[in-house]
Amino acid sequence: MNAAFWAQLDARIARAGAEPAIADGLRPADAPNPPAPSEAPCDSGADHPSRPVADWSQILDTLSAASVAAQARDQRLRQQSTTCETLSADLEAAQQEIQTLRELLEDARAQAARQVHAIEMQADRRVQEAEARAEAATQRAAAAEDWLKRIEQASRDLLPEGRHAAA
Repeated sequence: MNAAFWAQLDARIARAGAEPAIADGLRPADAPNPPAPSEAPCDSGADHPSRPVADWSQILDTLSAASVAAQARDQRLRQQSTTCETLSADLEAAQQEIQTLRELLEDARAQAARQVHAIEMQADRRVQEAEARAEAATQRAAAAEDWLKRIEQASRDLLPEGRHAAA
């Protein structure tokens, strides 16, 4: 490499340090165009022997810092990914548990409904049996009353005429 190349590189680095950094490499519309490589002053490099080393050191420091930042970002992303996977697994387990509990609840409700229905049927049967017994008792009471009236009438008919009035 020749001295002109290093001089041009030094000039570019100096301009890049003085200008705002643009992420996509585009310059603002009002910024002057950088001089073409042929317009850069050609120094033999004798005036600034340590400057190219300092500029390369800054570039290496910048690259090193960017590498460390990228590694830290990658580490954070890995941790976030692990956390997301853990949370996703926990969510899936919770959803499965909820589904199981819902099924148990539905089974319990169905069993309770069957038991309530069975108890209602048993109660209805008992009520009908009690009503039938009450009806039978009412009929027996009516029959007994009818028999008592007949017996009374028969006993009156058996008494002599004079005693009817006393009875």
